[in-house]
Amino acid sequence: MPTKQYGSNKFQDLSWIAAHWGYYLRLNGHVLKQGVPLRELIGLKYPLRLSDPPKPPLLSVDFTDACDLACVYCNNPLFPHPRTMMSDEVFGCLLENLRAAKINRVRIGGGEPMLHPKCAEMLTKLAPLTKYLSVITNGQWQDPHHIDEILLSGVNLIEISIDAGGARIYEASRKNASYLRLIRNLRHMRALRDRLKSKTLIKARLMLRPSTRHLESSETLFWRRYADTVLPQLLLKHPDSNYDTDVFYSPVYDQNTAPVCTLPFKDLEVRPDGRVPICPAKGCAIDPTKQQFLGHICQDSLLDIWNGPEFKAMRQAHRDRRGDILEGCKGCNYS
Repeated sequence: MPTKQYGSNKFQDLSWIAAHWGYYLRLNGHVLKQGVPLRELIGLKYPLRLSDPPKPPLLSVDFTDACDLACVYCNNPLFPHPRTMMSDEVFGCLLENLRAAKINRVRIGGGEPMLHPKCAEMLTKLAPLTKYLSVITNGQWQDPHHIDEILLSGVNLIEISIDAGGARIYEASRKNASYLRLIRNLRHMRALRDRLKSKTLIKARLMLRPSTRHLESSETLFWRRYADTVLPQLLLKHPDSNYDTDVFYSPVYDQNTAPVCTLPFKDLEVRPDGRVPICPAKGCAIDPTKQQFLGHICQDSLLDIWNGPEFKAMRQAHRDRRGDILEGCKGCNYS
């Protein structure tokens, strides 16, 4: 049996930041130019060292939990069917909350957000309500012109998740995906972005396995043909998935201990049905008994949830590293 390899995606490590300085300089400079306060950027990296922010530095919104791929290491294929698309009513509640809360950064994910039939329209309505709007996509659009509307929507950052190692590893990791389609789509997106003279930044998130980690430099150079910035990320064993082939393990997962988690200090999530979980892991857990929701955006304000007693208790428990609430965090590597 292969020896387990351990890794972490905690970017507080100064050596990691130094090695990827160009990425951080480019991305953070882009964010600051849009008016996001410097304190919020620092808080995203080192939230445990600062006082609780009065509003979430980042709001993560899932337009849908549907996905057109079945990545072998992901828990999404295990979600029950039918999948959820955010309704007009829930989206209207989201807009009302953003007008009131004035959250500076909004990140759209899923699932695959571009499967939502109103994705571009929704992005266009969100863009004026926040300073920095980003979207995470797998880049597998059947028609590359789908990206045209996204680029015209006012989105600031488009992030594409990619597996390192070439076509064979990419397509084996992402069932239903095409490596050639990915490159075609990225080439179209980059050319259109430049033709429109859009300031949208294109980011590639490069997933590295133990067997492909040595390819980081060469793969980064390759994907810079299509993306403005490339950031490597170690592929960690997912707690909800049985897939354990050629992945990294975190000590937290392996030892079933509670992580030093920063998510409750910097990120609030809205699921496609409008429910707000205490953290992303509790929002998309396959086991319903492990799910934990604090409210719904059509009944509760985002600021009330963020500053409510349950969220404060979670943050304090992670600061103090004690409390029964941490029992539910054991083995999690979302942090």
